[in-house]
Amino acid sequence: MVLVAGCTGDEPAPRRSEGTPGGGLTLRIVAGSEQKSVIDTIVTPWCESRGHHCVVTLQGSVDQARLLAAGSREHDVYWFASSVFSQLGDEATVLQDVKPMFLTPVVFAGWRSEMQRLGFAGRSDVGIAEILRAVESDRTRVWITNPTQSNSGATVLFGFMNHFAGNGPGTPLSAAQLDSPAVEQGVSRFVAAMDQTPPSTGTLMTECLARPTDCRTLFTYEDLVIEKNQELVRDGREPLVVAYPRGSLAISDAPLGFLPRGDDGDAGRRAAFRELQEHLLTDAGAQAQLRKLGRRPVGGVGLTLDNPDLSVFNPEWGIQATINEQGIQYPAAPVIRAALDRYQTRYRPPVDTFYCLDGSGSMASNEGWNGVRAAGRQIFDQGQAALTFLQTHPQDTTTVGIFTQDLVAGTPWRVDGDNRNALHGLVGRIDAYQPDGGTDMYACLRRAASDLSRLQAADRRRLVVLMTDGRSTGQNRDAAVAALTAVDVPVIAIAFGRDVDAAQLREVATATGGAYVQQDDLVAALRQAAGYK
Repeated sequence: MVLVAGCTGDEPAPRRSEGTPGGGLTLRIVAGSEQKSVIDTIVTPWCESRGHHCVVTLQGSVDQARLLAAGSREHDVYWFASSVFSQLGDEATVLQDVKPMFLTPVVFAGWRSEMQRLGFAGRSDVGIAEILRAVESDRTRVWITNPTQSNSGATVLFGFMNHFAGNGPGTPLSAAQLDSPAVEQGVSRFVAAMDQTPPSTGTLMTECLARPTDCRTLFTYEDLVIEKNQELVRDGREPLVVAYPRGSLAISDAPLGFLPRGDDGDAGRRAAFRELQEHLLTDAGAQAQLRKLGRRPVGGVGLTLDNPDLSVFNPEWGIQATINEQGIQYPAAPVIRAALDRYQTRYRPPVDTFYCLDGSGSMASNEGWNGVRAAGRQIFDQGQAALTFLQTHPQDTTTVGIFTQDLVAGTPWRVDGDNRNALHGLVGRIDAYQPDGGTDMYACLRRAASDLSRLQAADRRRLVVLMTDGRSTGQNRDAAVAALTAVDVPVIAIAFGRDVDAAQLREVATATGGAYVQQDDLVAALRQAAGYK
């Protein structure tokens, strides 16, 4: 059987015996959320048919790369969404037998009515420059995942960087081009035009479809558009229509690789892994299932499909069964890393972030504050933040408020810019705090709205990150929600623990155009919230 766990934290998967009662073995697979439907439909039945116990952990691109680079041996198989982050994690080339499992292009998609209004629907010649003009002229509201946290955003970023550098599809971005005015100015303009930058592709798709008025177009994977359109049509809703950015087409290749542990079980695990690879690549039934899920085979000519199922690769959704264009060539790992570092510290607009953290007494008894302390080190310590591409921009402001029944005396603490010592000081203050008292998140939210209203500027973004484990008293509720709505500041609301009032957090997130996160791993949750920059 397969255990699918939505884990993004640092805790290793529990060790299990290598054998199974049916004579099979245990194969630990870490995969991106993009592969979930393939795992459920193809990998799970394959494991069961062989008597293997396949333990699957779903993790984001950054976490996979970080685990691999750190030398973790908790997983036997790594399945990235694309080779961008697999290159970052595998700079030491420890993965073996790495092969792409299927292909899917990254597309510009939007609601059918929006794509018709933009003049993109029904066309096969929409160029990247035309898409760029529509984005920069505010003719539509566009979402993209944060390129430093998600493969889909990173592939789009490199596609546009190649465009600004003047490179053809077969020419990768060079280190020298990163600092050219054409690339830096072009990418900065492009990123500034994005309305939302969720930290993962799964979150992007879920939130965009739930908020069609706010999310009119987006950059995402073709196969996920197909999956979601099948759901939308079943529900009687308007489907998405895609356009392929001509001249800068980025392709996801879903590389699957084996990581040996250096023990006696390697031979058996490697044999099972190779059998799984062969099943995905050559088995007629598996290939048919992949195509039904909107994945394109790697063994064909480019992205061209023979005898496509038009109910899947539906031309009414703008899906093109024949794509002759060459995908862009991704740069080497050092250039990828440098580009993602620059996104955080140079390309993206500055962000004013206000953290409202629950410091009530229950955060001590449920170990929540220890999670906040650990998250603070990963977000505010710039050495740690660089490991997950969450560095602070030189023009950011970072404010941390701790609340109980009111704001804790002496808070909020604010740091202007990216001064390493000042930001590390936030770590020390969070470490030193001892949880105590009751809970009223609304007092902190009112202060956040007041402080952020004074920082408003056209070239800046603002964000509130709220975390609580309880139910807040309601006397400040209406005023806090009204204040946040008036200044148009989204709230990323994190629900922690069993006693949290999820309805209160959902209300704040919905009213402000933010997001709701239910997560008992506070390190993962607060890092996810920070990834909205």
